[in-house]
Amino acid sequence: MVQEIFRALLLIFVAEMGDKTQILAMAFATRFPVKKVLLGIGIGSLLNHGLAVMLGSYLSTFIPMNTLQMVAGVAFIGFALWTLKTEENEDEEKESKIQFGPVGTVALAFFLGELGDKTQLTAITLAADAYYPKMILLGTVSGMIATGALGIFVGKKMGDKIPELGIKLFAASIFMFFGLQKLVQTISPGYLIPIFIVPFIIGLGLMVIFMINKLLKQRKEGIQTALIIKARMLHDYYEHIQDDLAKICVGNRHCSFCEGSQCVIGHAKVVIEEAQRDKRESLDVDGIRPSYYKKPFSNEKVYDSLVDTICVMDHVENQELLAYAQLIRKQMEVILLDEYIEEYVNTNDYIQSIMKINKEIGIKIKKLYTVRKPIEDRIINLGNRINNLYLIEILDGYLLVDTGYREQYDDFCKKLDKHQIRLNEITYVFLTHAHDDHAGFLNQILEATKAKVILHPEAVSRLQSGQNSFEGGCSSKLAWSFCKIMKWFGKGDHKYQPVNAFDRYLIVNQENKQQIETLLGAEIIELPGHTEDSIGLLYNNHVLFSGDATMNGFPSRHHVIIWIENLIDYKNTWEKMAKLDYSKIYPSHGSPFRKKQLLKNIGQLNIIKIYPLH
Repeated sequence: MVQEIFRALLLIFVAEMGDKTQILAMAFATRFPVKKVLLGIGIGSLLNHGLAVMLGSYLSTFIPMNTLQMVAGVAFIGFALWTLKTEENEDEEKESKIQFGPVGTVALAFFLGELGDKTQLTAITLAADAYYPKMILLGTVSGMIATGALGIFVGKKMGDKIPELGIKLFAASIFMFFGLQKLVQTISPGYLIPIFIVPFIIGLGLMVIFMINKLLKQRKEGIQTALIIKARMLHDYYEHIQDDLAKICVGNRHCSFCEGSQCVIGHAKVVIEEAQRDKRESLDVDGIRPSYYKKPFSNEKVYDSLVDTICVMDHVENQELLAYAQLIRKQMEVILLDEYIEEYVNTNDYIQSIMKINKEIGIKIKKLYTVRKPIEDRIINLGNRINNLYLIEILDGYLLVDTGYREQYDDFCKKLDKHQIRLNEITYVFLTHAHDDHAGFLNQILEATKAKVILHPEAVSRLQSGQNSFEGGCSSKLAWSFCKIMKWFGKGDHKYQPVNAFDRYLIVNQENKQQIETLLGAEIIELPGHTEDSIGLLYNNHVLFSGDATMNGFPSRHHVIIWIENLIDYKNTWEKMAKLDYSKIYPSHGSPFRKKQLLKNIGQLNIIKIYPLH
C-alpha cells in the first residue's frame, strides 16, 4: 500500500518537473496566496486523476494483468521521451477566463490543463495494475501538489537559474528505468534475445541522443522555455520592490531613531513581508497617517518604486493580491505629493490624476512608466520594410534609428503626423553606419530638430564625404547581379548629401559609451564587417537592432547582408551576435526575425565569397 503511494508520488513528481504544472503554479502564485494556489492544485488534480484512476481500475477488470504491465512499460518509455521534448513551441499556461475565486480558478485550470496530459495517462497506467487504486490517487495528487509547491519555492529563490536541463534528464531517467523494468518482467523470454534487444536499444538510444541534442542546442541558443520565463517573472516580482524600499530609506543620519512600521517606508516593508507570507487579511489598507508624510526620503528611488508598483498592477488582475500593491502605491504618492490618490482604475487615468495635483511629477512618472514597457511595445517602424526606420520611445522623447534615403523624408513626416508625433520630439538619431540608405535625410532631421546624432568615430569622415565606400564586394552572385542591375538603372553611385554637424555628434568611445547607453536605456554593440563603422543596439537582453549586420529579404540569402567590406570582421560580428543574450533581431532591411534563424545560418558564412564590383 505504502509502496504504491510512494511510486505514484515519485512518478508524478518527476513527470511534471519543468512542465506546465510548475509554470501554472508560478503564474498563479503572482496573483493568489500560495496556500490557495496549492489547495486549488489539489482539488483540480483530485478530480482529474480520480477519473484516471477509475478508468485504469476498469481496464484491469477485462484486460489481462500481464498485458497491462507491458502496455505500462511502453507508456513509461514514451513518457521519458515526452519529458525530453523541446518546448519552444509549447503553449504557455492557459488560465481559465472564468473566475471562481482563487481556489476555484486554480482548480479549474489544473483540471482542464491536465486532461490528456502525461500525468493523467500515468495515473491511468498506475491504476490499471494497482491493488489499491485509492492509494494511487493519493500518491498522484500528492505528487502534483509537491511539484507545484517546489516550482513556486524554486521560482522565488532561483529565478531563471533553474537547472532545467538536469531536471528533465533526471525525470526522463526515472521513467525510462520503470519502463524498461516492466518490459523485461512481462515480455516473453523468447523475445529477450540479442536479435530483438540490440535493434531496440540502438533505436531507443539514438532517439534519446537526438532529443537531448535538441535540448542542448536550445540551451546554447539562449532560447528560454516558459518555465524559465515564469520563474524569472516570479523571482523579480518578489524581490524588486523589497530592494527599492531598502534604498528609499536614508537611514538614521536624518532620523533620530528608526520608527519601524510607524514610518511610511517601514510600514511598506511590513506590507511586503506579510504579503509574501500570504497574510493579506491582516493588512491595514488605511494605514497611512499624515504625521508620517514628511521625511527626507530619496525621491528618485521613490519614483522607481512607484513605477514598479504601477507595472505590477498592470499585469495582475486579482484585487485581493493588489491590496498590498495599492497600499504601497499610496505610500509612495504621499512622499511625492503629500497626498494619495484614492482609486486606481487604469494607468492613463491614474497619471492624469497625478498631473492634476502636480504636472511636473506626473510627466516624470509617465516617462519612467513608458520606458518600463516592453521594448517591442515602444517601437514604431516608419519605414517600408525594404528600408526600415525605427522610432523608439525613450525616457527623453524618441530615438530614431537611421534616416533612410533622402526620398523617404516626406513620407517619414507624414507617418509621424499619423502617429501624432512631432518632429522636435526626436531627441536622438542612432546611426548604424554611414550609407546613403541610412543617412539620406539626416541633414533634414538636424535642421528640423535639436536631436543629437550617436555614431561610430569612423562614421564622421564617411558622413563628410557623402559617399558609400566600395571597399569589399557582394556576398553572393545574386547580390552581385542585383547591384549591377541597380547600377545600369542609375542607382549605383550611392551618394548622399554630406553631413558636417560636429556640434551635434555624440561619438561613441571608451569615455562616453556608458553615459550614452544610460541615455538610450540600451547597450551599444560594435558590429563591423558590412562597414567599419557599423554599430547596433541591444535592448533589455531581448531585442537587437542590427543595422546591416543582418538582412531579411531579397536579394539577401541566409540573412547575410548583400555587401561586405571585410569578411573576417563580418564573420566575427556574427559570432558575437550568436553569443549575445536576446531573442529577436530588427534588421535595417526586411522584417524582424528570431535569433534561432541567425544561429541556423551561421555556418553559411564559411562558404561566402566576395564578388567585387569592377
